[in-house]
Amino acid sequence: MRLSELDPLIPLNHLKEELIKLPKGYSFYEEDVVDFLSKRRWPESDRRIDRTTFWRWRNDNGIEHQKVFSRLDLLKLCQICDHYRIDGTRNEYLEIMKKKKEVALNR
Repeated sequence: MRLSELDPLIPLNHLKEELIKLPKGYSFYEEDVVDFLSKRRWPESDRRIDRTTFWRWRNDNGIEHQKVFSRLDLLKLCQICDHYRIDGTRNEYLEIMKKKKEVALNR
């Protein structure tokens, strides 16, 4: 499956369902991920996520520097993309991630 075949505004829970159907170990190339995220971030324009933003999003989600991305990586990147699409800030996102980590550690 190519990301270009999916609606870039697919809700995260539907995207997760689609990704689960893919074979284990399936991955996506960076260029396809950036294209998909750009369309998700700015659906009404041809704007593109720049490399610095993409790297920051990867770092904020603990995704190692790489050229191919797993299904889980894509979901994490879509989550941060959605956060910014609704005018969220980086500090807010980092706080959300910190709280999720604390909950996971306390289980």
